[in-house]
Amino acid sequence: MEVVPEGAARQSQRRDAPAGDAGSPGPPAPDSIPATPSPGEGTTADTARSTHIGGGLRALPRQYWLLIAGTFVYAAGVEMCYPFQTLYLNQRLGLSTTSIGVIIGVTLFAGLPFQIVGGAIADRFGRRPVLILAICASMALFIGLGVARQLWLVIALFAFEAAFGWAQYLTASNAMVTDLTPLSRRADAFSISRVAMNAGITMGPLVAAPLIALDPTFRTSFLGAGFVCGVFLVMVLSLFRETRPPSAGRGSFRFAFHGYGHVLRDRRLLAFCAVALLPLYCFGQIWVTMPIVLGDLHGVSAQMWGILLVAYGASTAILQYPVVRVLGRYDHMLLLALASLCIGIGTGSAAFVPWPFTFACVITISFGIVLLVPISSTVVSHLAPTALRGRYMGFWTMVYIGGYALGPLLGGWAIDALGGRGAFAAVGAAGLLGAVLFPLLRTRGWSAGGAGSASGASAAAGEVLRGDRPGPVV
Repeated sequence: MEVVPEGAARQSQRRDAPAGDAGSPGPPAPDSIPATPSPGEGTTADTARSTHIGGGLRALPRQYWLLIAGTFVYAAGVEMCYPFQTLYLNQRLGLSTTSIGVIIGVTLFAGLPFQIVGGAIADRFGRRPVLILAICASMALFIGLGVARQLWLVIALFAFEAAFGWAQYLTASNAMVTDLTPLSRRADAFSISRVAMNAGITMGPLVAAPLIALDPTFRTSFLGAGFVCGVFLVMVLSLFRETRPPSAGRGSFRFAFHGYGHVLRDRRLLAFCAVALLPLYCFGQIWVTMPIVLGDLHGVSAQMWGILLVAYGASTAILQYPVVRVLGRYDHMLLLALASLCIGIGTGSAAFVPWPFTFACVITISFGIVLLVPISSTVVSHLAPTALRGRYMGFWTMVYIGGYALGPLLGGWAIDALGGRGAFAAVGAAGLLGAVLFPLLRTRGWSAGGAGSASGASAAAGEVLRGDRPGPVV
């Protein structure tokens, strides 16, 4: 059974009405047109008004709030294992920083083509099957790390999860949020999703820390992570309904891949993604190279690193919604520039300040992530035509994971070659460069038809990347 956002039926009835028909809604304001409206989009002005009258965020459908609850559970399970993987590889398997960076970076890059497949599957067969695949892949990694000791098997598990796990969850969940929310509430909806994710990020290390103290081999924590992810799997199987718009499922599976031609012709999307790689590279250091650098330079143990993660998760959970709600009214490219600056400075300075001043670095990073992730997802969602949402989100997930993968791939080598401080100084420089380049996307003089045939969506993309607000955040 498919869930259609409120107002979709009204939009479907009106889409063929002539412009001067008395029953047609008046034209919305220019800055509220993110793409050519289509059935199931839920982006018309009357939908925004009814949502506001219905109680704002409280009027969002039950499926959205189920996704938010599931995101918290899934993130908690992931964070019981993920932040400690590099310490496991370094301390238990005796691998160098460069080797760890190569293993994680190469497996992440190897999984990138599968994000294209995931986006096509999400559009052709639905978001729910992709969610189920992602959870199963994460469970396989966590349980496998809990019982495996052979390096080749560990590498295989990393590669499998990189292809089918967390990244596929991002594609499916982002598409699902877009399906379920009207334009005027989308930035808020993505922010709330991040609040749930960050709450899970806080809870995961809190649960893992005593487990690691009891079992320093990390085995108990990793197996517990698999169990918690299993709870989310049960939720999806028993409670979740499909949200894919009917128009997205038309055509064959092979035809679904053809939509990527439109994605690759969208020059504004490509420019945006290219600049976004800079703060994503900085972000990629946090979970992989940073715990090793902090341990080498400042004697930060696994338990102390867990406390830092709790501070990171708590600060992002607290800041996420109010920051986006207050600042979301401003130019999105300038907000992303601020995000890149904060992530670069916070990450780069962590190698230079002693413990416990590292907490200030972590909070600075948190503020940047609070802006980067939901705002960038919102921009991409506004660029995407309804029938191509899964593919746009799949492409964005590929860029997101690819930029993140550059962190361990290049960061591990840079630490061995330049030392921790030299490598993290370069990270800070990357964040500063992103802060310079994001505002330039506002004034780049491309034509509105840069994306190819879908000129309506491309024109909307131009409005977004020139800095106009894609939609009010109220």
